[in-house]
Amino acid sequence: MKQLLLMMIFLLAACGDKPGQEVLLPMQAAMAPAEPLRMFVATTRGQSQQQALFFDNGRSPNVSYVSYDISIPPGHRAGVIEWPKGQPDPRTDFVTVGRSNYNRRGFLNALAASGATDVSLYIHGYNNSMEESVFRAAQIAKDADAGSVPILFAWPSVARATGYVTDRDAADFSRAALAGLIADLAESSKLRRIFVIGHSMGGRLTMEALMQLRLSGRTDVLRRIEVVLADPDIDQDLFWEQARAVGKMPVPLALMVAPDDRALRVSQILASGRERIGKVDIRDPATVAKAEAHGVRMVDVTSLATDRMAHSRIVQLAALYDTLPAATPGTGLRRAGAFVLGTVGLGMAEIGSEIGRR
Repeated sequence: MKQLLLMMIFLLAACGDKPGQEVLLPMQAAMAPAEPLRMFVATTRGQSQQQALFFDNGRSPNVSYVSYDISIPPGHRAGVIEWPKGQPDPRTDFVTVGRSNYNRRGFLNALAASGATDVSLYIHGYNNSMEESVFRAAQIAKDADAGSVPILFAWPSVARATGYVTDRDAADFSRAALAGLIADLAESSKLRRIFVIGHSMGGRLTMEALMQLRLSGRTDVLRRIEVVLADPDIDQDLFWEQARAVGKMPVPLALMVAPDDRALRVSQILASGRERIGKVDIRDPATVAKAEAHGVRMVDVTSLATDRMAHSRIVQLAALYDTLPAATPGTGLRRAGAFVLGTVGLGMAEIGSEIGRR
């Protein structure tokens, strides 16, 4: 078992070389072949004392607000970030071509000025640097192509495979800041739909923020948002207690799970064998009953393509969910229950039903 754990941690560490922070420095001379994507970012990372314009893995009690204009190459392949291999070239690489800094009010004003009616708020997972999370969020937004304005909440991950416990503490540290950002978005009369997408450990942070909103009486905020947790790295018992505390939402909280997730298997080993909610078997009648009782929509997404750790389905999930048509609460694809995503299109089969649903 120890050898298995060490091997899987090695695989996590080897998922790809970390890009340098310099990829977020704007290339003013770069000629983007198409209109760049503006990535709005709110972060609890500290601002580097050594290098201007950089955020490090320090934890700041004050939220920083920034936007990056990301040029995405014409030959971009869905699900892929075309990282620069040397001097960034907007014809072949993701390239930062602009940056703006804001205070809180300026950030919200810039969102309003963008004309956004829909926003997608992405909360990244464990072992993510600032530059990785910015480019990944931009890639997801590009591939989703759903017309919503993308926002990243970047918490201070140390971006090391061995930093699991440190990252978990950093995520918890950021709970109030995320809750405040969600509340700010919900208070905007111009926004029609607010998607909140938490990946992996970002799912734990998302649930903690929802609990804080509920416990502080912000039911008005919870009524305005739609929440998706992809590959959530949360202890199963903890998740159901969180779901009980948050309560049922008008659009049921969506939980995307996959029993083959190897990264969550590592997390489970580190947690003394406690099951992670992101890899549960939704065919278990007890799980189905809990989902219905707590107003949670669980979807088995094992059929989607992924990486060797089976933990990257987020690159497809955001696009898939964001394009689902709106539905009356309690009906259609946005009602509580357990479903299996089909291998073709958006077909879904409900657990306990022989009727395929779309």
